[in-house]
Amino acid sequence: MANTFMTNVPKDFDMRYLGQRLQEIYQAKGFNVSMVTGETNLRIQFEKNCGGVNMLLGLGRGITANCILQNGSLIVNYSDGDWTGKVIGLAIGWVLCLIPFITAIVGCVQQSSLPKEVNNDILSIVNGL
Repeated sequence: MANTFMTNVPKDFDMRYLGQRLQEIYQAKGFNVSMVTGETNLRIQFEKNCGGVNMLLGLGRGITANCILQNGSLIVNYSDGDWTGKVIGLAIGWVLCLIPFITAIVGCVQQSSLPKEVNNDILSIVNGL
């Protein structure tokens, strides 16, 4: 499930600063964050509760944001969402018992809101400059 976001940024916008701020924000929220940054691009991966029992319950949250700075615009493309656990939780819950089914639905709602949450944080960082 890919999603794209675009906003205007100042001429002297620093991608490294954006990456550092996002890393601080999401580590404070309990996410594991990995980042690769350059002058005009940034790839940042957010993961929380991925793997193990959370995968079976569909409660993990994860996404990769690919940011590109181009002609005064910041373009963010989201990819690699953590949807596998949700599918497994829905299937197990449907066949065996209702609990994984319910937790997988909760996980789907949380996962689908993650790009919007990151967008809001990016906007607050850009507007704070």
